[in-house]
Amino acid sequence: MLRIISCLDIKNNFVVKGVKFKKLTLINSPIKLCKKYNNNKIDEITLLDITYNYTKKSLSYSIIKKISKKINIPISIGGGVKNIINIKKLLKIGADRVILNSICYNNIKILKKISNYFGSQSLIIAIDIKKNKKKYFTYKNSGYINTNFLIFDWIIIIKKNGCGEILLTSIDNDGKREGYDNEIFFLIKNRINISIIPSGGIGSINDIYYLYKYCNINSFLIASLFHYNYIKPYFFKKINFL
Repeated sequence: MLRIISCLDIKNNFVVKGVKFKKLTLINSPIKLCKKYNNNKIDEITLLDITYNYTKKSLSYSIIKKISKKINIPISIGGGVKNIINIKKLLKIGADRVILNSICYNNIKILKKISNYFGSQSLIIAIDIKKNKKKYFTYKNSGYINTNFLIFDWIIIIKKNGCGEILLTSIDNDGKREGYDNEIFFLIKNRINISIIPSGGIGSINDIYYLYKYCNINSFLIASLFHYNYIKPYFFKKINFL
């Protein structure tokens, strides 16, 4: 069964969408969009607060509280998570799961500590990648800093430290609606046994079909297609790839 997840990038309490993590365009209020997607039969909603990377301000807890009261589907929240206190507060105010990224690069030992404390089922590790000379490198701080970790090395490290699922975003494909980078998903699924949520570049139902059929992936993060009304979330409920 497909698991369709709507992604809302939030900057200064407003949903934005860019291309390759740049040229951000204002979309709408996160509360309005969450209510809309909830009514359109989305399976989950992911809120990524990117404000911290621009202003170093903390996560917008007030917005998250309001959203959690308006919808009745699972919410995953990330962006600017710095410590266990942040995670406790997010789970308390409505998050079903918390998304971690830069914090893991800054201190990989904290991932095991967090995983043991909250359980791996409460966490998603976000990985942002770019391809350089046929090699995939991971990036942090919303794609601005190359960590110099190769994607396969980093996945092995975070898996050993308690990661159960990764949100993998191709920065090169992000927002272009020209299709996923199928190569990297195929390579990972054939080397490492870990649950993957693809993100970055979906342009049609066919993009999902390929990864579903050939990579055994059934969870997909979608932003532009929904924000710009190219496809309605409930449309995926009608699909049968079997």
